[in-house]
Amino acid sequence: MLRIPAIIFALLSGVHGLIHLMGFTAYWPLAIIQDLPYKTTLLGGKLDLGGGGMQIFSLLWLLAAVGYLVAAISLLLGKSFWAPLMLASALLSLVLCVLDWGVAYRGALIDLVILLVLLVVFGFRQQPAPFPRFTAASSPVETVPLPAGLPAPVERYFRLTYGDGVPVYTSAVMSGRGTVRFMGITMPGRLRFTHDSGQAYRHYIETTFYGIPLFKVNESYLDGHTRLELPFGVVEDAPGVDSAANQGLWAETFVYPAYLLTDLRLRWEAVDDDTAKLFVPFQDGEQEFRLDFDPQTGMIIRFETLRYRDEKLGAIRWWGDFIYGTDQNGDPVLENFTATWEDEGTPWLRVMFDEKVFNADIREFIRQKGP
Repeated sequence: MLRIPAIIFALLSGVHGLIHLMGFTAYWPLAIIQDLPYKTTLLGGKLDLGGGGMQIFSLLWLLAAVGYLVAAISLLLGKSFWAPLMLASALLSLVLCVLDWGVAYRGALIDLVILLVLLVVFGFRQQPAPFPRFTAASSPVETVPLPAGLPAPVERYFRLTYGDGVPVYTSAVMSGRGTVRFMGITMPGRLRFTHDSGQAYRHYIETTFYGIPLFKVNESYLDGHTRLELPFGVVEDAPGVDSAANQGLWAETFVYPAYLLTDLRLRWEAVDDDTAKLFVPFQDGEQEFRLDFDPQTGMIIRFETLRYRDEKLGAIRWWGDFIYGTDQNGDPVLENFTATWEDEGTPWLRVMFDEKVFNADIREFIRQKGP
């Protein structure tokens, strides 16, 4: 959820929870509340609970209050379990308010509003199914020797990853799922990145609601020209867009890093034992990436560059983080990739790749649209 609306929603839900304490106080009873006179019947007198039953009813009011309050605090603290806890509290509260409709109908209406918000929240938590497998025929992958003269952390990383033989990739089709922040809202999504390695790409991205496509993005960087077909318009020929697209191409290449050793246009520069710079071609010049390597595992953990985003901000810091798991042998395996703009501070993109296909014939596919 958006941060400010989330705070407002949490505060209103917390206040609604505090009001439930009145039901507990009135029906135990602990005090006389004018708007909630003590009684032993519900449903307009049709359901007689007696004194003991009303105390149980009052405890349910207390339970709903605690549930709402804990859920609201959890939302403010960014805990993911806030939503199911608030859902349970809202459903319980709705039942209580319906049973006591004559004096609690306003609470029922508030519960319905909260449930409507939660309907949207859970819709944006539902991950979509993966794209169908990419089935184009692929050429065999050859290998070349690990080149000499690499900076120490770069050589260590590639030797750990590939040994002495580096795969030669001419194309890549990478399909995955995760989250995308669009217009300030983080939504689940799925994507397919198609690369003519080191030259061009096509992105197809879907954001989804309950797994159903909501917004679609077709983006291409072909022949040095960028075109973004967004849900609300087309962007092309804007200042800095081609520069940003070229950086995006090379940033995604870190997901299949062998290519970084087989393109002779690239050059590496040592910084220290755990850091190096990579210079990639762009038009008549170069663009620079800084790479950080984990001193314990030797794996790439972050890249960083100055990247154009819009005319107002120009080029700002943009970085990607790599999150690793381990395979059955205990070796590091890339699980998630995130991308972050400096002024936002949290990832706008988070991806777990389901499939990678290399050296397929993508000459026609890269110029199409859709998955």
